[in-house]
Amino acid sequence: MFDAGRNIMFQEALEGKADIVDVVVVGAGAAGLSAALFLTRARRSTLVYDGGPTRDSVIEQVHEFLGYEGITPAELQARGRAEVVRYGGEIRREAVLKIEPRPDGLFDVWSRQGMVTARAVVLATGLVDVLPSVPGLREGWGRDVHVCPCFSGYEVRDKHLVAFGLAELLAQLGSFLTAWSPSVTVVTPHEFDSTALDRLHELGVEIVRDEVTALVRQDGRLVSVSTAGGTEVPTDAVFVAAPLRAASDLPASLCEVNEAGFAVTDADGRTSRPGVWVVGNANDPIGHLAHATAAGARVGPWVVNYLIELSRSRKTA
Repeated sequence: MFDAGRNIMFQEALEGKADIVDVVVVGAGAAGLSAALFLTRARRSTLVYDGGPTRDSVIEQVHEFLGYEGITPAELQARGRAEVVRYGGEIRREAVLKIEPRPDGLFDVWSRQGMVTARAVVLATGLVDVLPSVPGLREGWGRDVHVCPCFSGYEVRDKHLVAFGLAELLAQLGSFLTAWSPSVTVVTPHEFDSTALDRLHELGVEIVRDEVTALVRQDGRLVSVSTAGGTEVPTDAVFVAAPLRAASDLPASLCEVNEAGFAVTDADGRTSRPGVWVVGNANDPIGHLAHATAAGARVGPWVVNYLIELSRSRKTA
């Protein structure tokens, strides 16, 4: 399993007392792998569960991540995985089914392959975009359908852009898109307040009072959106103001979460339950790739210190 010589806290497993690791990290995206890299280099036995594709797996290239501009998400993840393994971490391509807190403060982590006990848990389980049921939307996800202009606005610069979705986010999204294109149309049946309406008009954003019912493609290329009123709005790309929700129920089973299932944490990812940290989009839904990576590294020292204190308290008990 792990190289026990790397870790001074692995003695219990060697003595046959239990199959115990210092930390289980759930999620192998940027946040989870970043946390695991710090922990392995701090000589903590670390097991990462990789339950499947990350949110950015549908895109072709990574952007706004210094030093890695244009790299594919698959290559970025492969590099991260290799770095974690290099320092003694283990990565299992399994989904975690449940995590049960124990009376002694440890955690039993269950997958289809069995159970592992951990002294601490880092959840990096991410989020999902709740897309509306509009024909043609999912087919273009990550190509001509986007949610974040910070990430993909440059790639559609100066093109015809359409924004639709959650009414409370649309005025800001429509305004923000003008940083990348002078041709922005917001399609919504919603009535904006006078302040938002004035701002959109001043920025040259067109407003169509209707509801998007389908995305229209010709020869595989997005050409327009159609509306309930029969209007065809030309576009090269659409941006959807979509609700976000936590991708996993694990945080809710272990600590305080908000109404969308995102963990409530302090700035360092610490949750309401001792020994459990949550990082990345699982507690910061608007965080970008760089933020997720930083969050993983930031949580590392706190987890290591927790493990040191846990070991000290048990020796003096």
